[in-house]
Amino acid sequence: MTDPAVNMNDLRAPSSDDAFRARALRALEKKVLWLSTWMIHQANFVRSNRDGMKIGGHQASSASVATLMTALYFDVLRPVDRVAVKPHASPVFHAIQYLLGRQTRDKLERFRALGGAQSYPSRTKDTDDVDFSTGSVSLGVAMALFASLAQDYVRAKGLGKDAAPPGRMIALVGDAELDEGNVHEALLEAWKHDVRNVWWVIDYNRQSLDSVIIDRLFDKIEAMFRNVGWRVVTLKYGRELEAAFRRPGGQALRAWIDGCPNALYSALVFKGGAAWRERLAHDLAGVAGIETWLAAHDDASLARLMTNLAGHDLPTVLDAFHALTDDRPTCLIAYTIKGYGLPIAGHKDNHPGLMTEEQMDRFRAENGIVPGAEWDRFAGLDVPAADLECFLATVPFAASPSRRHLAERVPVPPALPVPEGERMSTQEGFGRLLIELSRAAGPLADRIVTTSPDVTLTTNLAACRTCVSGVAGPA
Repeated sequence: MTDPAVNMNDLRAPSSDDAFRARALRALEKKVLWLSTWMIHQANFVRSNRDGMKIGGHQASSASVATLMTALYFDVLRPVDRVAVKPHASPVFHAIQYLLGRQTRDKLERFRALGGAQSYPSRTKDTDDVDFSTGSVSLGVAMALFASLAQDYVRAKGLGKDAAPPGRMIALVGDAELDEGNVHEALLEAWKHDVRNVWWVIDYNRQSLDSVIIDRLFDKIEAMFRNVGWRVVTLKYGRELEAAFRRPGGQALRAWIDGCPNALYSALVFKGGAAWRERLAHDLAGVAGIETWLAAHDDASLARLMTNLAGHDLPTVLDAFHALTDDRPTCLIAYTIKGYGLPIAGHKDNHPGLMTEEQMDRFRAENGIVPGAEWDRFAGLDVPAADLECFLATVPFAASPSRRHLAERVPVPPALPVPEGERMSTQEGFGRLLIELSRAAGPLADRIVTTSPDVTLTTNLAACRTCVSGVAGPA
């Protein structure tokens, strides 16, 4: 980890309950990946399609965040927390909601169809528990920032109904989304207002829609967040790779992976164990311990080990999330693989790509699911269904039956005084109306916040600054 405040070694000893929790979470992680992948496959290959056009969906982009979202929704999140889900990962979100009993099978079967689960999370069109509509690329991260500021305002004004702790505003964002200009504008604005209780979890899979991310981008991402005072936690290697690094030749292996170009790493992921073996034997020839280490792994286990990145290592992810106990804004950069766990992992064109029917047949068999049981919530898992039901009933995020809140209606005057003046612009008239509201005081004035950007005088909003503070009378 890159921040001394996050001590991953300060963890309690595991108990038998922890062992069951770990088994349940691994089982749910497996099921989340299956359901999100099958949802897209069913829309494209199984559901009736009059014109034969591709329905779409992003299997690879969903797979890269399955572990991160499993950890969040089934273990870390509380009802007061809010999440902006990466747009292309909506199938993962819907799968999680389905497992929690907050989404229906019918909606999943109609993914991307009229009335079905939406391709991007939508507060207005989806019936499950969407916090932020994130269809537009990278706007979710900005919404999380400004939601935190709004939460601070509500709490400072005593407008909330209960004494619940402040929620954490969490954004799951793809690394390529950081190319959008509004991300940088939002970060600077949040820095100005000392934003708190915000996590940005970056799915650092190093593959965008049509290219592999340039290798030097990581340093820029880290510097960008540190420059505005955020804590940066980098999750790079899983526990199996960390253990391999401690063996003879391990430090040379770490240095090789650290220096491996993103394009080469992705290609080796797709090609598999034999390609990893050939490349490592060539590049690390003569390094003590490497030949013995390679001989101890067959191709399948070698491929698993070399893709054991932290973003797919559930214990590492959980430790990182649970170590964040203060309100400091935090960026977690989680190294992942686009398409992890799928046969299209690492392929350069996997962003819009879909698994073939033959690939899906093999994937179904690997998951222990018989044809016809694809939508069964617990089919193919090694934890009894009754135990998983009990576990899901204790998930902190699901402790509240409803996370939506409706504010009380605020009384509005039956009429507003007409601004007087021989001539005036509509902007001046608007400003004068707000002045009258602030003079009248009351709950309406207390809740009006103007957002004119540093030009209050020329927009006739200067006298309404008291609306922001809730104090009656002109400034």
